[in-house]
Amino acid sequence: MNKEEIIKEVITILDTSNYVDPAEHLYDGLKQIKREITYATVHDFLWALESSTVLDVDGRVTECANKIKRLLTDMTIDESYEKYQTEMMFHPEDNWLEELDGMDMSTGEIKKVYRQYALKEFINKCKTDSDFSETWGLKIEERELSRKERSDLYAKEYTPGMRNKYEPPFDDFIDAKLSVRNIPTKLITLTYNNETTESYE
Repeated sequence: MNKEEIIKEVITILDTSNYVDPAEHLYDGLKQIKREITYATVHDFLWALESSTVLDVDGRVTECANKIKRLLTDMTIDESYEKYQTEMMFHPEDNWLEELDGMDMSTGEIKKVYRQYALKEFINKCKTDSDFSETWGLKIEERELSRKERSDLYAKEYTPGMRNKYEPPFDDFIDAKLSVRNIPTKLITLTYNNETTESYE
């Protein structure tokens, strides 16, 4: 789904959810995101979804916040990649991908060509090369979630009040639910221009 479709889906979910918004932070965020979908408005909308004044009675606000976190992560990567595409020609050659292009038969020298990193290559380079990620202002860190962290995510979304109360045979039930409900297995921490966003995958 593109960002417009994701926002539309989130708005539909919120329209049918049961939450309390006494400070109207979410109300203001919804008004803003309906007018314009930009990095700034999506960021502010996420803040509204996670506001401590919003009472998430049925867990749908949390569901929407998770969708917006993933969208914000994608938008952040896209923005950094666009910057890379625009400015890379002014940076040293280590910002280009070097590839072999056969051999010069007359000299026996290996010919090389240089090209831009494709988006997936750019993401992997940012994950593995700190100098490269620093140049483009994008740091991506990933780590596997522990069973307890995944269980807490399940409890938060599906069984409020049950967090940290697992014990046999309930543990077996939770293990099954972690798979059936597609509870995330990975935490992605993304820092762009000194601003950090966390999302799950």
